[in-house]
Amino acid sequence: MDVGYVVLACRVLVAMVFVASAASKLLSAASFRSFVTATRDMAVPGVLAPAVAVCVVAGELGAAALLVLWPGGTAGFVVAGVLLVAFTAGIAGVLLRGKDQSCNCFGSTTAPIGPRHVVRNAALLAVVAAGLLCQAPWEGGTHWAGVVAASVAGVVGAALVLSTDSLSELFAKGSAGDTAGTPGPPRAAGTGADGRR
Repeated sequence: MDVGYVVLACRVLVAMVFVASAASKLLSAASFRSFVTATRDMAVPGVLAPAVAVCVVAGELGAAALLVLWPGGTAGFVVAGVLLVAFTAGIAGVLLRGKDQSCNCFGSTTAPIGPRHVVRNAALLAVVAAGLLCQAPWEGGTHWAGVVAASVAGVVGAALVLSTDSLSELFAKGSAGDTAGTPGPPRAAGTGADGRR
């Protein structure tokens, strides 16, 4: 298989994730203020938090633009990788401090930061690494079926990344429901609810 298709799938996936991330923060003034607050909670000094938040959004949009426009997307992968390392470090810091803080990665949410966010970022870093390692001249011309398949794979992958919190909450609710519906140990015949005869 032409590795160019692998690079294309990686470019589409990472670009979509970063565009969605930036858009969610810029959706409204309240959304951006919420992100600034989350940035401050990640041990960024209060006076610097707004500037750091602006830089993050600009970096996300810049990475996405470079992934689309730069030949092979190399520069975009590098910028995305740097941002992901910084994000992962911030999340790890929150976890190590034991803070109960929501993740504003893709807009305001009540989902608290947890190990799954580190796993998600590690998966994205793996995609970035694959995009960089598979850089090679496109072989065999352009086959539209391959381009479509690679693009669809990137879109599906991005959708899964963006729905991490929703899927996690869904599974958590399902697990809680199963636990609530699990019958307790059987009581001996002739005993009451308190265990006495």
